[in-house]
Amino acid sequence: MNKKGQLLEKPFIFIFTVVVGALIFIFGFYLINNLMKTSNCGQLGLFVNDLKNEVERYYNFDIGSSTDISLKLPRNIKHVCFYTKENYINKAEFDKIDKGLFEAVNNLDYNVIFLPLNYCTKGLFSVKNLKPAENPVCILNTGTIKLNLENKGEYIQIS
Repeated sequence: MNKKGQLLEKPFIFIFTVVVGALIFIFGFYLINNLMKTSNCGQLGLFVNDLKNEVERYYNFDIGSSTDISLKLPRNIKHVCFYTKENYINKAEFDKIDKGLFEAVNNLDYNVIFLPLNYCTKGLFSVKNLKPAENPVCILNTGTIKLNLENKGEYIQIS
């Protein structure tokens, strides 16, 4: 038999249980979402590492040596751009993708950009001895990026 005070106790226990369950669900969703984003940003690092390895490999080959490579990118990355500050940069190509992108990257010492810039903590990378065929070369991400690397003697040309 329940006393009068104990009858009012049950609704509060149910409410407390629902609130705690909702908080666990929200916290779990938040953690899983951040874990997936971190995984995608890690995949950017793998992309750049694979690209650096291929560029370094073909830099040591004879002039005119070329290869086609396929590298995977996370689906949340919309574009990848390759450019060099040493040559004339076509501002219109950057503006087609994102207004103000040219001003954001013009004075930086990077040559590989993943867009959107704010998706990962690090979205700008530098790959030694890499120059694009056109300045810049921006590629729409379809999951797998197909690139052509060609040894030009002093550098590797990407297209």
